[in-house]
Amino acid sequence: MKLSQQYRSGNLVLPSALLFHFKDLFPSADDFLVWQFFFFQNTGKLEEIASSQISQAIGKSLAEVNRSIETLQEAGLLQFKTIELEREIEMICDAMPALEKLDQLLQGAKTEKTHSPNEFKTLVADFERELGRFLSPFEIEDLQKTLQEDKTSIDLVRLALREAVFNNKTNWRYIQAILRNWRREGITTPNQVEAKNAEREAQQTKSVTVSKDFMDAMNLWKD
Repeated sequence: MKLSQQYRSGNLVLPSALLFHFKDLFPSADDFLVWQFFFFQNTGKLEEIASSQISQAIGKSLAEVNRSIETLQEAGLLQFKTIELEREIEMICDAMPALEKLDQLLQGAKTEKTHSPNEFKTLVADFERELGRFLSPFEIEDLQKTLQEDKTSIDLVRLALREAVFNNKTNWRYIQAILRNWRREGITTPNQVEAKNAEREAQQTKSVTVSKDFMDAMNLWKD
């Protein structure tokens, strides 16, 4: 059962995953604390909790609490809706969006491709063969960060290595620069690299101009 579904079924426990993904969801600790009041209001079926009550409880000014509420709304973690009850308009808060985002994060973590130790060893061997030397511990660490933290695929890294060798610039910094440029352009797969190269070659072909002297020389061969 998803966390958001547990929430709807009356689960009042704050999910531990929310703590471990805190930095991925909430702009600041104060915003997280303010959000918890609305979570408690929803799950506890309480009457509306005023901003002034939150301010007094956490020792922050009313302006700071209201600023946190705005930040939570802008981040898509908290929503306020207006409903009509007995011909009166009421404002209700919804803390569900934060848990829905958490569900998406957890689902993404499950489907994210991980690299086996053997795949990484093979990649290091490819680098050392093409560069003609052993990689330093710092380069190996950078390579691991590129795969794990930057979420770069092994195939894309290997393609950057091949391009560096083709340009006769076989050093790690040049390969990093290639990968940075691809990330900046939104390129994340080898197919996108091939499409970009094909587009560049097509533009270069169009830009080639033939001089008049060359054309005149070619005309001499005509019947």
